[in-house]
Amino acid sequence: MDMMLRVYSGIERATMPRCLNPRCQTDCPPGSVQCTNPFCQCLLPEAVVAGRYRIETLVGIGGMGAVYRVSDTFDMQQVALKVLSLVSQQMDEETAMERFRREARYAHQLRHKNIVSVINFGRDGSMLYLVMPLITGGTVKALLKGEHPLPIAQARRYLNDLADALDAIHVHPLQIVHRDIKPSNLLLHQDDGRLVVTDFGIARAMQQEKALTQQGWSLGTEHYIAPEQEQGKAEPASDIYAMGVIAYQMFTGLLPFQAVVKSHATELPPPSTLNTWLPSTVDAVVLRAIEIDPHKRYPTARAFANALNDALTSEASPAASAPTIAAAIVAPSNPNAIVRTLLPENPCANCGRENRSSSRFCRHCGHSLDETSPLVTEVCQFGYYSDIGLHAQENEDMMLITQGLCINVAPPPRPFGLFAVADGLRDSQDGQEAPGKPTHVKGREASRLGVETIADILLPLLATSPRSSSHVTPGHNPPAGKSSGLSRSVQATQSPDKLLEQWLRDGVRQANQVIYHCNADYDTAMGSTLTVALLHQHRLYVANVGDSRAYHYSASKGLRRITNDHTLAANLVEAKLLQPDEVYKSAKRNQHYRYLGHSYQVQVDLFQYEVEPNDLLLLCTDGLWHMMRDERIAKLLAQGSDPQHLARTLVETANKTGGEGNASAIVVRVL
Repeated sequence: MDMMLRVYSGIERATMPRCLNPRCQTDCPPGSVQCTNPFCQCLLPEAVVAGRYRIETLVGIGGMGAVYRVSDTFDMQQVALKVLSLVSQQMDEETAMERFRREARYAHQLRHKNIVSVINFGRDGSMLYLVMPLITGGTVKALLKGEHPLPIAQARRYLNDLADALDAIHVHPLQIVHRDIKPSNLLLHQDDGRLVVTDFGIARAMQQEKALTQQGWSLGTEHYIAPEQEQGKAEPASDIYAMGVIAYQMFTGLLPFQAVVKSHATELPPPSTLNTWLPSTVDAVVLRAIEIDPHKRYPTARAFANALNDALTSEASPAASAPTIAAAIVAPSNPNAIVRTLLPENPCANCGRENRSSSRFCRHCGHSLDETSPLVTEVCQFGYYSDIGLHAQENEDMMLITQGLCINVAPPPRPFGLFAVADGLRDSQDGQEAPGKPTHVKGREASRLGVETIADILLPLLATSPRSSSHVTPGHNPPAGKSSGLSRSVQATQSPDKLLEQWLRDGVRQANQVIYHCNADYDTAMGSTLTVALLHQHRLYVANVGDSRAYHYSASKGLRRITNDHTLAANLVEAKLLQPDEVYKSAKRNQHYRYLGHSYQVQVDLFQYEVEPNDLLLLCTDGLWHMMRDERIAKLLAQGSDPQHLARTLVETANKTGGEGNASAIVVRVL
């Protein structure tokens, strides 16, 4: 991600801020705080809202406004900032302000572990803003891509969390109805994987609040709206209807209307007919929740969830023997890993963009959808494992494991794998912890910030379709005849190799700047290493800062270390003042001269390699390679087992040979 500049090694900081919107990326005049592209108008990096919230990255844009990851310079924490601009030709200012106040008021009143709270809200000039905790575990919507049902145990856990949240909303004295329960409003907490409900933008308290039905505002989301809600008569049963639709989708992988079309049926197929692991006792439970008559639905969300629990735990239920594999899309329950898959629904083999499951031709380019998407035939296998080690008190490593369909490089679209490892560094680089400071917590926070920033920046660039019209900031209508593709034309002239290198470099530099600003804002000195690898069309792109390593292994050529260590010990080896084998025992191996967070600018090492099917890629932190020589790593990789087994074996071997620090490994097999 470019922050406000494009910098190169040894060159002074530029002054052209670049828009954070991956569908825009306009370079704006120096001193700008808002994108000058009339189709976009997002806030720019380092802009400060309300005198305290410094913009870091763009999280997303929705119907009520844009959401940013920001640094709160008062409370010294990373939070989410939701912004709505009042500058508009169509939006009624009174309605907009009331809606934002309503969302803030409800979320502030509803204190519950399964509801995203509002920390602060207010107005800054023409902008209304809400401040919320930063939730980075992904959304349920991401899990439901690709029309595959969730593992039954996982779906059951999420539905129980949703039931608790809805009942907490409905028992409020004002009888609040959320009115927009849908997968994209169901977030997954990064710490423990619990489901949390967000976005009360169109919620309404039945007893006191007036309706906000102005033209231009949606009152719910298609497919999840109850019949009575479509008629403007939303009630608590309307939220239970939406929960029923989500339950059907989780268990079958299909929305109800998709199930009817796909089954060529005249009525809704029972869920168990679409998922053989689902007991038939679940059918009546789910279908009751989506009854047309609200009085026939469950009286509470908990009653619905309890009925599901009973149906799934019955003796006749096959769910007990259902596969228990972890979801491939996200694993927020692992505090040291972010795992995501970006799967477009029914992707076009020509342009890579998403289509309805029933479509025969791409609605974007007209190409036939009968061809198999390259994402189906070309994927890589991966495994990952992280351990605290035998002597550390906290695991300060973080890993990123993602796959998706790259649609923003030269056509045709091709799958990609994006992987990263980061090792959080303590306050002091001389091995002595600063007194009175919880340095291990700061190390973990730095590595998390680095990896999350890489995901925030690179995934939209790789997998978000460049449709400016669908990414207009709410309330802003561009003048006729003006184009927003200012930076896209520049990208079109670059070779794919140069473009992907630029994205990697910019992403790592932005991760550095996020940590650097946190140090300045919070008076800390945290840092992190970061090694990022992008696999695309059998070509490997690697970016590195610090001493987390990337290796390439092939059966014919053996093991090759790709990255260079940025430590004093490595410098001594380069100067021939230290033998390579002496690095493993030298105290200077832990003294880094280059790492994220140390200064505003950072030099990023970049590498490119051709890879072949069955080659292996290893990303690891120093807790692993400190404990074993490269020869031992090569011997373990040569075993040729599945990547998950290899990753675990590598980390466990590091522990058996001393386990001095956190050890993390990502192993990728090229297909």
